[in-house]
Amino acid sequence: MVQSPLEDIGRQMVQKCGYLPLAITVLGGILRKKQTTSEWQRVSEDVDLYLKRGDEKVKQVLDLSYNALPYYLKPCFLYLGCFPEDEEIHTERLYLLWMADGLISSKEKGRKETLRDVAERYLNELASRCMVQVRKHEYYTGRYNMYESCRLHDLMRDLCLLKGEEKGFLKLIDLRGQTKCDVASIGTASRLAIHRHGDADGYFNRGEEGKNLRSLLLLQKEWGRVLKIGSKDSVTDFNKLKRLRTLALEKGEFVLSNEVGKLIHLRYLSLFNSNVKELPLSIANLTYLQTLDLRTMLECIEVPNVICKMKRLKHLFLGRIEVIGECEDKLILDGLEELETLRDESHPSCVRFDDIPRLTNLRHLKTSVRGNAELSIIADQMSSENTQLREAHLEIFSSDEGSDNLSKMLMSPSLVTVKLLNVSVSTGFSLPRYQRGMCMNLVDFTLRDSVTIVADNFMGMLGTFPMLKTVELGLTRFHNGQMRCLATSFPQLKFLTLSHLYNLERWVVDEGAFPNLSSLRIEYCHKLEMIPDGLRFITTLQELTTQGMPRNFNDRLREMVNDQPGEDYHKVRHIPSISLMDLQW
Repeated sequence: MVQSPLEDIGRQMVQKCGYLPLAITVLGGILRKKQTTSEWQRVSEDVDLYLKRGDEKVKQVLDLSYNALPYYLKPCFLYLGCFPEDEEIHTERLYLLWMADGLISSKEKGRKETLRDVAERYLNELASRCMVQVRKHEYYTGRYNMYESCRLHDLMRDLCLLKGEEKGFLKLIDLRGQTKCDVASIGTASRLAIHRHGDADGYFNRGEEGKNLRSLLLLQKEWGRVLKIGSKDSVTDFNKLKRLRTLALEKGEFVLSNEVGKLIHLRYLSLFNSNVKELPLSIANLTYLQTLDLRTMLECIEVPNVICKMKRLKHLFLGRIEVIGECEDKLILDGLEELETLRDESHPSCVRFDDIPRLTNLRHLKTSVRGNAELSIIADQMSSENTQLREAHLEIFSSDEGSDNLSKMLMSPSLVTVKLLNVSVSTGFSLPRYQRGMCMNLVDFTLRDSVTIVADNFMGMLGTFPMLKTVELGLTRFHNGQMRCLATSFPQLKFLTLSHLYNLERWVVDEGAFPNLSSLRIEYCHKLEMIPDGLRFITTLQELTTQGMPRNFNDRLREMVNDQPGEDYHKVRHIPSISLMDLQW
């Protein structure tokens, strides 16, 4: 068999790399779009050139891979050095940081694309070049948000930090085991990431050294004493950080100075997982802000009702919030015509719902909906022909009057996850009959705390929703205490949880149902007599967990009980992982 010239060149390069797996993988990323012999030969010559510089073959090939990056990917790669070692970097956070720093070009946008879409393309290209390891969204439907997180290999991170410091792009200061920070080491870096551990403060007078900083990320690794951010003669002296575009204060306890309002060029402000008690009124001056993340922890944060003045705001994340001022107890969003993302994790919602239809550029929505008035607003928004909405994640407190609006929302391709809570209807609760196009992207469904009996056709209707990956049913009663899952139902479902279904006595699973089920969890369903016989046909099932189930139910599933196989063991013996926890009275 005659080898092709490309195969010969490839074998030579693999040998030059010392057969080291990471080096070979990265080399493959460099070669992936090169198809001619001359292109491969040129890369081989580059490998020769780099390997002549020393004996550390892997590092030299990694260096080559960095130099082979197109100009627009190099700063995106270097930015990854901001994050702690071995951290799973959430892609949404990464994209917004890239965008705030001006690393994503609007010229790259296609029709109906956003900068976030371009950022995902950039990450995809870095992944295909083996520069970064990525993890896909469990619920990826092929439309948007392919990746959930990414991380760097240790050697890639070393390269990232080395190149970042060489080029004055980034300086990382890790205060592990220190109480002081060598501020002289910041140099001319335009981006500074500080990883603080415990009470390490690292804030000393540094004159004019930080005046060119574009990004400041203070990431707390362990809880320590309260830090005042923006203090004079500190590394966060806002009077000296006039060019700052990105400020992240995460996972620590901070007091934010009123001087933050002087950072007029700020594009990104994050207090994610921090403990900040109040936001200064001066944030109204941050008119160029694009991303505001107020998902703090531990305590409610007081927020002045001035966010509506940030006309360029594109991404707003809300946690536990107390709105102050403007004679309103709800956050006013009217006027935020550029807003693309609204993730409201407060309960109940802290935003004024009447403003949502005016957010004409909204792409991503997460909120809780209470009452038919709010439900009607969201349903109309989702069903409008002019909507830009791509993803909706809703927690709905439903009622009799809301059934028509629920049907509207289920027809929307933007609905991705829905939780129905405290369902209260005059007759048995069911779902609308499936129509073509319904729930085409709904992947996560929860029904919990229903005070109404679920109709006998409920599971039949739910099983027709084609893209469901996760279903949780809890604190819900079934008609006649029975539940049946028909053949061919739930074609994509991977995770099923049945919890506190107090009147469920009989569960039937027809052969052919749940063809992709991976995990089944049954909790506190005290009247359930036995596991369905149809489980033995589900060959994809990897995990079965019971908790708070009667001992006689679990005994039927055990391999041996009193020297005899459990009565239902034959139904589950093909499942690799079985965990049975008896009810403790």
